[in-house]
Amino acid sequence: MSYWRKTIKPLLDDETGTMFKQAPARVTLAFPNRYSVGMASLGYQVIYRLFNNVEGVACERAFLPDDPDAFEATGEALPTVESGRAAGDCQLFALSVSFELDLTNIIRTLDLAGLHPLREKRDDSDAIVMIGGPLTSSNPYPLTPFADVIAIGDGEQIVPVLAEALRDATSREDFYDLIDGMPGIFLPARHSHEPQWATAPKELLPAYSQIVTPHSELSNMFLVEAQRGCPRPCTFCLARTMYGPNRNNGGQELLDTIPDWATKVGLVGAALSDFPHTKFVGRTLTDRGIKLGVSSIRADTVDAELAEILKAGGLRTFTVASDAPSERLRQWLKKGITTQDLLKTAQISRDLGFKGLKVYMMIGLGPENDDDISELISFTKELAQLNRIALGISPFVPKRHTPHFQDSFAGVKVIEGRLKRIQKELRTTAELRNVSAKWAWVENVIARGGADVGMAAYAIYKNESIGAWKKALDDVGWSDPYESNESRIELPAGQIVRGDYGLHSPDELAGRKVSSHAEGLAI
Repeated sequence: MSYWRKTIKPLLDDETGTMFKQAPARVTLAFPNRYSVGMASLGYQVIYRLFNNVEGVACERAFLPDDPDAFEATGEALPTVESGRAAGDCQLFALSVSFELDLTNIIRTLDLAGLHPLREKRDDSDAIVMIGGPLTSSNPYPLTPFADVIAIGDGEQIVPVLAEALRDATSREDFYDLIDGMPGIFLPARHSHEPQWATAPKELLPAYSQIVTPHSELSNMFLVEAQRGCPRPCTFCLARTMYGPNRNNGGQELLDTIPDWATKVGLVGAALSDFPHTKFVGRTLTDRGIKLGVSSIRADTVDAELAEILKAGGLRTFTVASDAPSERLRQWLKKGITTQDLLKTAQISRDLGFKGLKVYMMIGLGPENDDDISELISFTKELAQLNRIALGISPFVPKRHTPHFQDSFAGVKVIEGRLKRIQKELRTTAELRNVSAKWAWVENVIARGGADVGMAAYAIYKNESIGAWKKALDDVGWSDPYESNESRIELPAGQIVRGDYGLHSPDELAGRKVSSHAEGLAI
């Protein structure tokens, strides 16, 4: 029995909203991770609908198998979901990528689809390879050895025009000519620098799910985007720069987007407790008996009314972000969250009968020291007196297009030492879940790397490990240009001591190469 019939067809049969279409211009929209992860991506679903809405263009999906090695051993071609055709049998093979650590998965997906991963090894008989998604906004450069086209920014602005060009082009070069110069279109064979990002006007929003399935990480949940962008100035976060400017959708507008058959609705946004219609939309949905999910709630804007709505929607554990282990570091990041905000949220969660409070945070920030970790341990113990506490701890990874793009990575040994201390002192107080410091280092390399990092990934994509990454990076001659930079708490984020050169003067700092997308955040 074929992989499609045995594994994919049962998933297809359980979907609601699948689009079946045949047209002269065929697009495969791939997600370089398993089906359940891809189907929880709202952006991926929006792109799927946008392609299929263009006359003369048909789009089918493909996903990286759960066990790529076992699938490769079958000798089959990677199939599309809708029809089971070979995923590489198309004019455009597009990948939507959310995470840095999916870089090797991108390469594996191309390989399994029968397309040579390296752009220079493909010819006119192969599908054009396009890569888009959040990773391209964060850092497109490691993708340049693989992609013919890199799409950066809002798909609502890019996809319809690009799909029409694909349909109308008489050749590959004609297609490139038609899209060259469009906002958000980066052609690695022609361009050396990323272009102006594509930004969709409010009229093309909100984004909403096309397909609902029980096999998604967000099982049977219909997603709708309440806001795009973020009004907050947090210096470490890409939401404001990547998805800016902030665009709020209307409350009734969101409700009109949700189909009558939806039983679970997820509101998507960077700061939903800042969204002016969260309570109205949430109360309306819960009064209808619809389960409610939210992507993010800020501790400083939580109140009992909002918490009651979320509980009525089925939420059992309240989740907020601290994002730094101490108040001084939260102020440095312009987070705007105080310890009192976190204590207030824990109190509300207890009073309303939530089973617990989950707090996300980062460690390994530039000016961080042992006193900051002591404060984290202390306030976690205070929170635990109010409700059951779970800490989700991630190492800080500096990103391009933020003021922190030249901050050094704290280092695996430093982060592991701090995690060990936290685990020792809080093991009987809170449930602890942390991201690997070693894999955070790899994420840091990809987040700010160039084509050489892409080639290192190509060398190891079938046998990825930390050791393999280190060797591959050595082989391509990679070195960390930010390793000796130092962040100081008395300096605003983005103003640093650079290696052996000493503290720069204000004039020199003003001339630093902070991305234009991060302007206004580093002040």
